[in-house]
Amino acid sequence: MTSADSLSSVDFSAPRRLAGSANRALSSWNATATSMLQEYWQALAGDRITLKPARIDSSVAQKAQQTLPDPGYAALLKIGPDRFDGMVAFSNRLVLTLVSEMLGTLGDEWPEQRALTAAELSLVELLFGEIARALSQGWPEVTPLPVEMDQVIVRPLRSRVFQPRENLVRIVGLITTAVGEETFVMLMPQAGLASIGINESAIPPAVDLSVSPQMRALAETLPVTMSVSLGKATLTLGDMNNLAVGDTLILDQSSGSPLEARVSGHLQWLGFPCRLGQRQGFRILASKKE
Repeated sequence: MTSADSLSSVDFSAPRRLAGSANRALSSWNATATSMLQEYWQALAGDRITLKPARIDSSVAQKAQQTLPDPGYAALLKIGPDRFDGMVAFSNRLVLTLVSEMLGTLGDEWPEQRALTAAELSLVELLFGEIARALSQGWPEVTPLPVEMDQVIVRPLRSRVFQPRENLVRIVGLITTAVGEETFVMLMPQAGLASIGINESAIPPAVDLSVSPQMRALAETLPVTMSVSLGKATLTLGDMNNLAVGDTLILDQSSGSPLEARVSGHLQWLGFPCRLGQRQGFRILASKKE
């Protein structure tokens, strides 16, 4: 079973950990995706489930897989345009707890260890599919990252997804349930992360020096209106004329998707609504300029 003690006892001195901008980019993506996954899972299994990031480190695959829970289940993901492999692993009892919450049968203690039924496995596939959606929608760019849930792996500790000496990044998260807390582990190859731009050799954008400092300073004082869109609905003219106070419109935006912020009609940012005192706010998730 995965525990904080077993996770911390592994030597992750080699390979070198991600640092600088690469570590910040991965941490930001992980934090956003974890928050979105909590929202998705709470919609399926109730609000007694909470998730939060714990830590990020690096290891070769052979050592990293030794920290995976056994028995357990994992989501095998295909990530990015190159469809590199990623894995998110959970203990058997944690998966049983999530399924029991979905079915409304969870008691006061961890469920007894047993294999999943075919019906329960279909629920796990639904939960794991939301992991792929959270990683895709949480990607810090305007265009979501392609992420697909490929299959459910039984006993991931014994799987051979990665080469033994392949350099991996290990992301540890913490799940709190009604019966206790437990960690889960996500593994991604460093080479795969580099293919989607998370690496330390990324070149920062060049600064345009052709504009004089005076003109730049003047331009930066000009007022610009940013509009945040909640969504759109298409109605017939007759339906629109029949709208009355108390009616509800169904918008094209799903409840878990980020909102769009536009300047002069052009998409510039994605984010989520928030509250700042007595005012509505907008927390930026991704920028088209990045």
